[in-house]
Amino acid sequence: MAHPQNYRAYGVLLRAGKVLISAEWIGPVFAWKFPGGGVWPEESAEDAVRRELIEEASLEVTIISELHDPGTRVSPWTRAPYTPIYFLIAANGEPLVPDGETVELSFMDPQQVLASELVADPEKVALHKALGI
Repeated sequence: MAHPQNYRAYGVLLRAGKVLISAEWIGPVFAWKFPGGGVWPEESAEDAVRRELIEEASLEVTIISELHDPGTRVSPWTRAPYTPIYFLIAANGEPLVPDGETVELSFMDPQQVLASELVADPEKVALHKALGI
């Protein structure tokens, strides 16, 4: 299966008016993003979101819908090309970062996320769509 350059899949999880954010280092930059990551050559973006949420948050997720597929962009953090895709997801249970993962997960107020310079524009578009605004 041929994927776009540096294909990345992310899950937007909304609960009780909050959104799950992964705070982490991306190259030399500290940023907020949605949980997710690279899509392996043999998997779909949906399968990558499911795998990444288990790896990063110990959550089994259901894909509800695709939110945003902006095409290949240049990362504001690494200045390298990447191709993100965002999905609205659902999950039961509380996120738990497994040992060895270097992310910090928390549910945050969406308006705080949208106002932050720690969040890249494609994430903001996906969040707007998830919130219906």
